[in-house]
Amino acid sequence: MRSGLVKSLTVLLLASSFIALSACQSDSKISQPRQVDYDLGKYLSSIPRDLPEQREFHASDGSLQAFTGYRHGGKQRVALIYLHGLEGHAGWGRALAENLVERDYDVFALDRRGSGFSDRSSRKVNGKPVQYEDYVSDIHSFLKPLKSYYKSVYIIGYDWGARLALAYGIAYKGQSRGLVLISPRLMKPGASLTQKVKSMAGMSAVSERDMAAEFDPELHVTSKEIQSALAQDESRVKELDENFLIQSMRMGNFIKKYIKRIGQPVQLFLARSDNLIDDEKMISLLEKGSQPSLDIQYIENARHALQIEAPDRLARDIHHWIRYQELSRNGG
Repeated sequence: MRSGLVKSLTVLLLASSFIALSACQSDSKISQPRQVDYDLGKYLSSIPRDLPEQREFHASDGSLQAFTGYRHGGKQRVALIYLHGLEGHAGWGRALAENLVERDYDVFALDRRGSGFSDRSSRKVNGKPVQYEDYVSDIHSFLKPLKSYYKSVYIIGYDWGARLALAYGIAYKGQSRGLVLISPRLMKPGASLTQKVKSMAGMSAVSERDMAAEFDPELHVTSKEIQSALAQDESRVKELDENFLIQSMRMGNFIKKYIKRIGQPVQLFLARSDNLIDDEKMISLLEKGSQPSLDIQYIENARHALQIEAPDRLARDIHHWIRYQELSRNGG
């Protein structure tokens, strides 16, 4: 099972080379996403052809941004949107997405603008640097059309993507049916994003200004093989520009100020050994929200990237949680 997971993960992480990692099971290559410009409505009405299938959608400023679709086929009631983390891209959610598709969900993994296959030159909106509100609006540009095809849409956010999911849940209250937060990168121990911005401005040690050196795969996963795949991933974000860090801080402050506006159910996944976030502060923050329920799940023997280390466990728990939410919604 471990070799299969490593193979599946590495293929997508090294998408730029389109080379499958040889594992014990087989030497065959996994089909790669195809990047195609498209009309979202036409795509959702079509029969799924590939798994996964890379497509593009029109973001809030009209630019084309990328996502990867994992569609089960047939008419599904529930769609899931996956938002990736700080350094990663949509590919880091592949194992989780495939496990969720097996449980009859359609999953759409979005590449944040400037990350993965999304346009790296789209860091300006109407001639101005991207604001955190633009990242939030990008999610709405994708989610809104889905509501014409699915009865419910849930958002799954990992790491920084969980921060974005919370911001969306506050700014567009009631649009998503619920939020699944995996190792949220919001309440972080040690150096804050404020300190990082100061370091980039030359206000601290030179070593602290090397943003590319901050990524440590050992903090994300326990497997040495997967650590190597993450470190070698050519699509990984290797530099965080100052404006992105500033907008991340603004988004974090927005969440903390308006957390009481969270009105949808929240499921939270935390690793028992995660040095990138402060579990207690995160839970304390969420407990200030107005969500009807807060389900907290701890994963043993894992680190930060739970969607990579325990995709089947997460998919199973997410499935049971969504089923309960849907039954409650329908009076079951």
